[in-house]
Amino acid sequence: SCHPIARATLVVPILFEALQSPEWRVKSCALERLTQCADLSPDRISPLLPEIIPKVTPQVWDTKPQVTRAASAAILACCQTNANPDIRPAIPAIRNAIVKPADTMKAIEELKGTTFVAPVDSSTLSILCPILSRGLKEKQALSKRSCCVVIENMSRLVETPDAVAPFGPLLVPELKKVAENVAFEDIRDVALSALKALTKALGHSSVDAAVAAVMADEAKAAEEEQQRIERAREEEKARAEELARKEEAERKQWKEAMEAQRLLDKLALEEEEKKKQEEM
Repeated sequence: SCHPIARATLVVPILFEALQSPEWRVKSCALERLTQCADLSPDRISPLLPEIIPKVTPQVWDTKPQVTRAASAAILACCQTNANPDIRPAIPAIRNAIVKPADTMKAIEELKGTTFVAPVDSSTLSILCPILSRGLKEKQALSKRSCCVVIENMSRLVETPDAVAPFGPLLVPELKKVAENVAFEDIRDVALSALKALTKALGHSSVDAAVAAVMADEAKAAEEEQQRIERAREEEKARAEELARKEEAERKQWKEAMEAQRLLDKLALEEEEKKKQEEM
């Protein structure tokens, strides 16, 4: 067995790869190992939560119940490595919301009653932001309001702009929609207040600057994805061309071998005919 530190830093990337496997047993085993890592090395797993949560969450909708159970257990174990004491009581409800979207508002209501005192780092944000983003999309205006309250309280204690930057695209556009489109002025005001607090946490001077930055980030991400697709296409094309070259070379070699064999057979036949002539 490897040292707990080595287990977290070396094994987790391998487990992420295993989650891409088409074999459900491989995925289930990887999730069980991730749970073990969380139990044995919580200090090492907690900073990895911004990577772990998006990788593990899709596994809760796997067609195999063994994978969904393992994913649910892994999410709980990993979220419990987070050291923020303010959100710890709500973590089981947050896990339930991740696994069952219909329970999103139960988790939001728990968080709404939370007094945020401890600094909010990227690990904490990775747990909270996905369900807050989902909650902002709820039909009920009061549900949107609850999310706005949590976002404002949370944003006031964000450690650094870098900590919250990856989650800006999840929250800023949805908050802007609530602030502009909800029918009730009170809820629009709460959303605007949350948006201003989040804007400050992101290190921007104004809401417009925050929105522009998020749009620029999204455009950059879209461009990078397009470049990745183009690179993948070029690589696939190069592989196909190399395969065609190899197949052509093999066909040529096969033809040459067949021609050589034909000549050998002809020579052997001629030799045999010559011997027969001599014997006569």
